Order: sequence, then C-alpha cells, then structure tokens
Amino acid sequence: MLKEQLLFLVLLWSTFLFSNNGIYTQQIEFPTGTTQLTNLVIKQASDIYNKLYEKNFTKIRITGDGEENWSRYDVIQLAKKRSRSIRDFFIGIGCKSKNVKIDYNGIPKIILFKPKAEFSVSGKIDLTSIEQQCFVITGNNKQHFKTKYGNVFVFEPQTFVDEIGLSPKGDISLCLWEFANKKDFIKGALSSGGKSEVLETASTFYIQVYSGDKKLGISNHRKFQVYIKRPRDGANYKPYYGNVRKGNIEWTLGSKSNACTSMFDEGEIYKDNEKVKNNQYEKTELEEYLLLKYKQIGWVNCDRVVNVRNPSVLKLVLYNTREEFTTRLVLKKRNVIVPGMLNSNYTNQYHFNKVPVGEPAYVFAFLKKGNGFLVAYSEVTLGYIKSINLKPEYKTESEFNALLDSFLQ
Repeated sequence: MLKEQLLFLVLLWSTFLFSNNGIYTQQIEFPTGTTQLTNLVIKQASDIYNKLYEKNFTKIRITGDGEENWSRYDVIQLAKKRSRSIRDFFIGIGCKSKNVKIDYNGIPKIILFKPKAEFSVSGKIDLTSIEQQCFVITGNNKQHFKTKYGNVFVFEPQTFVDEIGLSPKGDISLCLWEFANKKDFIKGALSSGGKSEVLETASTFYIQVYSGDKKLGISNHRKFQVYIKRPRDGANYKPYYGNVRKGNIEWTLGSKSNACTSMFDEGEIYKDNEKVKNNQYEKTELEEYLLLKYKQIGWVNCDRVVNVRNPSVLKLVLYNTREEFTTRLVLKKRNVIVPGMLNSNYTNQYHFNKVPVGEPAYVFAFLKKGNGFLVAYSEVTLGYIKSINLKPEYKTESEFNALLDSFLQ
C-alpha cells in the first residue's frame, strides 16, 4: 500500500513538472512608494499573462523602484497591498480566483496559473431587434402565407397539434422572425454556422405557433413546406434545425435530401377553393424557389456547408474593454456569418475558426450600451492577416444601423 502511494506521488510530481516546465519567477515594479495600478504596472502584468504558456505557472515578485534599502517591514506592507491590486487586475481580465494566489511566505508574491483555453460562441440571440411577423391560419384546411421577404410557407390540414397530440379547432396564431439578410443576422446576434463547420444560409426563421394560450407543435405524421427565394447558385442546400445552447444556436442537419428547385404556383394552393372554381383567382407570374420540408418548428433554416480548402484562424483583440462583445465575421461575397469564439483566458480576445483564405470579409464587434452601441469594425482579406486589433467606439442606434447598411448591401 505504501509503495502504491509513493508511486502515485512520484507520478503526480512528474506530471506537474512536465506540464509546468518548472515555476519561474518574474517581476512587476511599481513607482516608488505607490500601490496604484498605473499604466506601466498594467502593461507589465499584461505582458506576463500574455506571454505565459497555457497550463503553466509563474511566480511574480512585487517590487518598488528605488526601494532596495527600505526597511523589510515597509517593503512587506507595500507588497501586500500591491499583490492584492495585481490579483484583482488578473481576476478583472478573466482569470478565475483559484488560479491567482498570493504567497505570504516572506515578502508577498503572486502565484499565477494559466489554464488551457476554452472557446465559446460570443454574444446572445436578440430577437427584439428583428421584426416579428404574425399570421392567422386554420388547422382544418390547407393554408399558406408569404413573408415580408417573399418566402412562402404551406401547411397541410391537421399539421399542428397540442401537447397531447390533438389538432386544435378554430384559428391558429403563427409568429415568426425572419433572418433573410446579413444585417438581420448581425442585429439579432445570430450566425449561420458554429464551432465545427462553416454554413452558408439562404434564409433562417424562428417560428412559434399557438392556439389561444396553448403552444403547438408539428404532428408526427406531418411536415410543412417552405418555398425560399432561390439564390443564384441553389445547389446543395438542405434543411437544418437549431437548438439553443447558452444563448446561441447550434445547427443540426435535419434531412439527408437536398432542397429541390421548384416553381411556386399559388393557384395550386387554392385549387379546391370556391374562388378558384369560379375563376376569381388572379394568376401571378411563377417564381423560382428552393423547396424544403420541415418536421418541426422553432429554429429552422436553409443552409449548405462551405468547403473551406485552406482554413485559417483570425484573432481579434479589442482594446480598453473587459466586457464580452458579440463578434461576427461576415464574408463579403457569400451569405456566411461566422461567430467569434471568446477565449476563456481573456475578456477581450476572440477567434474566428476555419475562415477561407483569400476571401474579403468584414469583422464586427458590438455591445449594447444605453441607447446605442459600442462598436468596432474592419474590412479584412482573410488569411493574409492573422490578427487584428480594434478599439470600440460609441455609436447611436441610428449610426449603428447606417454603418451596417453601408457595409452589408
């Protein structure tokens, strides 16, 4: 038993040394007699943290300029106050308190550990900035409606059911939020892809259906059709469903079949109605759509995977902020909105993964502030620049909207 315990301790110590490569000592020097975090002190602390490798420790000595001959008591008292200030600074930039310790043995020092970085999608979905469109339909007849952007929804009879599987009688209220352009995606803090793949979207919807105050779903034996205005290149689009995770959407392929190109004829919807029989229906010119079939409501979209042959990573650093921003990368020539991944070791660093080299794009970072936004933005050619530094500036809501309009035509 004793041998097993000794072996465990040896392995534990070996692992510590291997991951840490030994604790090495660095130094932060304060102006003489002061304990305040001056710009020079903050720069020293930031440099130490930025240069520290992941899964490594460092010991930080706290000194004062020209204090070598001061009494030990005064040096210790100053070091205590300075160490607390430095610890608060590291916690303020995103370090967990368990990874920043003060060593009070002798003259106080900081023991700093930098864990392996984790990445999470920045921002949270905001439906308040997107127009809500509501329609009243009936459950017993074939129904259809056209959205603001010209997409058409078609429902067969008894498509909707309540939580016990019964079709409601009377009117049904259907409300949706439609993300049909890049500006809507940015304002709604949405993305067309996620951590694992880059997706190009033709259109995205969030759908809620009610009968009175009862929330409805789709019958197990039904699907509904969506005719989406066809992009110039309509190949390989498929239906996707979205699940909300920590305020963002994870998109999952819903069907192995591709969306098919279809000519939508509104007269076909009404072919059994009296006004069609009596020649009261006015024929309209046929349009070309992508036809998709969905078997659940909520978050749905029409996407296709972008084959990124030369993937790269773009790093974004925001100056003078410790708050989390919503960051998005918008490809200029495609309807692709890549989410910025927040680095858990920092509050102001984001990564855009699997970006296609050579393509022009826009970088946006924004945060709601009062009646306006803190905004940082830039145009960039992907792959040629690996890192970009931006400083957020305040803009009113109208200025922010005008900015998006000027870039996202």
